[in-house]
Amino acid sequence: MRHLSIVFIFLSFFGYGQSSIRFQETVHRFGDLIENEEVSHTFTFLNQGIDSVGITSVKASCDCVVTAYSREKIAPNTSDSITISFNASNRSGAFHKLIHVVSGENISTALQITGYVINSVKDIISIFPAHYGNLFLPYKLFNMGSIWHHKRVEKEFKIYNNSDSVMTFLMDSSRIPDFIQLRIMPDTLPPKSIGTLLLNYDPVRRADLGFFRDGLDIITTDFEMPLKQISVVATIEEYFEVRSASRGDSVNYPKLELSDENIDFGKSSADHPKFHTLSLYNGGVDVLNIRTIKSNCECVDWDLKKENIPGGDSTILMIKFDPLNRKGRQFKNITLFTNDPLNSTRVISLKAQIP
Repeated sequence: MRHLSIVFIFLSFFGYGQSSIRFQETVHRFGDLIENEEVSHTFTFLNQGIDSVGITSVKASCDCVVTAYSREKIAPNTSDSITISFNASNRSGAFHKLIHVVSGENISTALQITGYVINSVKDIISIFPAHYGNLFLPYKLFNMGSIWHHKRVEKEFKIYNNSDSVMTFLMDSSRIPDFIQLRIMPDTLPPKSIGTLLLNYDPVRRADLGFFRDGLDIITTDFEMPLKQISVVATIEEYFEVRSASRGDSVNYPKLELSDENIDFGKSSADHPKFHTLSLYNGGVDVLNIRTIKSNCECVDWDLKKENIPGGDSTILMIKFDPLNRKGRQFKNITLFTNDPLNSTRVISLKAQIP
């Protein structure tokens, strides 16, 4: 199979000739699919020739593959696409499907789709280890990762209905934060089948910076657990349009310099809070603004003397660690969000030993 893949790549690269049509990619890997799942992918191509050209035929090596494309010619330096859909019904194991695309120049390019179809209970449980009644998920929570504060982010998560009945998602009755849009396809999921959950997160409406964990209350017709309470986590960071340093602009940027980023409180009695003083210095020219400060523990508090620091000036950040009701080694942190465009998020690590 390794040699066959090499042949596919070789053929698609040379296209059985020098075609004017150049695809951005010729191989797409769908990864793991569940039996009966239908997936699709769009291959985009560009006409790099000097004349208009179009696609005259697209032929797949299997009837499990459906293609959609236009026969209209496209002008030089313009692009078009071919959508390839794969149906995993009644299939199992690895698949490699070849699609021959013939242009008006009578030159063929080979596209390839690959993946693996899962149809065993053992494999399904390994891929969807988080169980909310009969709704199986790949993770215990939906992690949006680090996102910029100024634009929406959408992520796709696979879900699986493990019951012997259809599962309907009653979104009108569900409680979703106003900065999150949730769409489930299909909204009525057949038994023993996979679906897709699209989660759209709007940090503009969230209007804050830092790490956040928010709850979704999703109502379903799952008799075992109708209410699904699932968390969404995200870290929102501020986006800065950094100008080219070659123009000399960057020397004016605010620049946060810390006197310490790793604080060791040492051994601490549970009855006595510990304090540490940090110096925050602006090594730039423009005013440095401390947007906000966040901690990952309610046991950490702070006092900032001033939020706006002129260039060449400094301020004091007093950090308080309260070890009450804690024991053993402690590892906490606080995060500073600033308008330093080259390093806007700074994490200060804290540790202590509580006997």
